Amino acid sequence: MIEMKVSFDTDRVRAMEDTRHWAALALSPEEKTGVEDPAEMEKLADAVPAERAAKRWIVSTDPDEHVERLSEMIDLGFTTWFFHAPGPDQIRFLDLYSSEVLPRLRDGFR
Repeated sequence: MIEMKVSFDTDRVRAMEDTRHWAALALSPEEKTGVEDPAEMEKLADAVPAERAAKRWIVSTDPDEHVERLSEMIDLGFTTWFFHAPGPDQIRFLDLYSSEVLPRLRDGFR
């Protein structure tokens, strides 16, 4: 079982910006140490540039790029997947990912 952090959209800017919803993941342990107030953590996360936040995710508008990156995990033996999408519109993500990426992933590994 593996959790994959993916940001997929037809609009690259939106895919990048969506990662900012989980920007706190990009903070180093040193940056987070001693932060107990959620408002302070949010302030730190808000200061993280989108490019830095995106480094924790597979971010692309290209379904084949997602398949290529995910296939690395298949090659390692993972067969159960959880997809973590960062944006607020989860229904949009599920619709796009299930129609654009998952069929290609299935076709490549049958």
